[in-house]
Amino acid sequence: MPSILFINRVYPPSSGATGEMLCQLAEALAARRWDVTVLATDTGGVPKISSRNGVRILRAGGLFSRKSTLLRAVSYACMIPWLLIRALLLPRTDFIVTMTDPPMLAAIGPVLAFFKKNKIVHWAQDIYPEVAEELGVLPSGHVITRVLRGISSFALQRYDAVVSIGRCMTQRLVARGIPSEKIHLIPNWAPPIAPCDKFNNPFRRQQGLEGDFVVAYSGNMGLAHDFDAILTAAESLRGRHIVFLMIGEGPRRAEIQRAANSRGLDNMRFLPSQAPDKLSESLSAADAHLVTMRPPLCGLVVPSKFYGVLAAGRPCLFVGPKESEVAISLSEQDAGMVIDPQNPSALAAAILDWAMDPVAHAAACRRARIAGASATIATRVDEFEKLLRGR
Repeated sequence: MPSILFINRVYPPSSGATGEMLCQLAEALAARRWDVTVLATDTGGVPKISSRNGVRILRAGGLFSRKSTLLRAVSYACMIPWLLIRALLLPRTDFIVTMTDPPMLAAIGPVLAFFKKNKIVHWAQDIYPEVAEELGVLPSGHVITRVLRGISSFALQRYDAVVSIGRCMTQRLVARGIPSEKIHLIPNWAPPIAPCDKFNNPFRRQQGLEGDFVVAYSGNMGLAHDFDAILTAAESLRGRHIVFLMIGEGPRRAEIQRAANSRGLDNMRFLPSQAPDKLSESLSAADAHLVTMRPPLCGLVVPSKFYGVLAAGRPCLFVGPKESEVAISLSEQDAGMVIDPQNPSALAAAILDWAMDPVAHAAACRRARIAGASATIATRVDEFEKLLRGR
């Protein structure tokens, strides 16, 4: 039975997008008779040793604070040696897979391989320190940033394989000096979604959305996302029975709410993040979904919410760079539209066209549903197994 150790900051019940993706992959591999262990951090309130659906879960020390950028950086820096020491003390496994939470976690891979003599794989959900640099968390061109980039590149070049989640990310990794033959493209996938008919949707009914054309943004309202075009499009579409539904939390939510209030956008509503068991209803309640990304982050991150949108059978309006994996996939599958962030009028026109033409909108939903059917966990697990087994 092949054995594998995954290392990541979060794992359910601790919240976090990387933890959810990891949980689905780990449990799927366990179901295929892999010996799977996950090493995460101790967030308090959960056992330090537990198991779930065939996966052993171990938690190392590591307090995490979001109170300030400095405290967050210190938290991340302290977690890495804790995770390294704990991993070194564990029995040897055939494979070790590191992720990108905390940032710079990739640095421990070569150390573990040296002592444990096993294969190492890095599953890149983001590329650091470039993400922090683009978001202004780290100073651009500063000696600290250059040192961190050098450490990251040195480590990644020594991995047996690096998993990229987008073609745009692959290009970034190659530019970093990672040999292309080591990079394996395995995109993310949709969470378990059962599409609901919008005319018989409890969530839509409870929120009083019947009779409106609903455009939803569902997910983290973070620093990597662009909302200016959405606000401007909402302003131009007032009075047309078109509702912009903003679902989720994040560091920019309060800012966006203030902007909506200052513009008098009575057609923009805000809701908190929805429980996982309500995700099918909330995603299916929309007629179309918004996904955004700031252009400088192209290839450094790939918005995974895109896959859930397609799984719900709803077309996607991507406001971001045309070179992104999301934009390329949408164009290939004809499952939505790509909008230049500097052209909010094009976003408003696309929404209005679908709202005024039910036949065209229904066709777009069908294409999205077909596209979503190909981005399944089963397909991705096959690809991971192929990579790990060397086939």
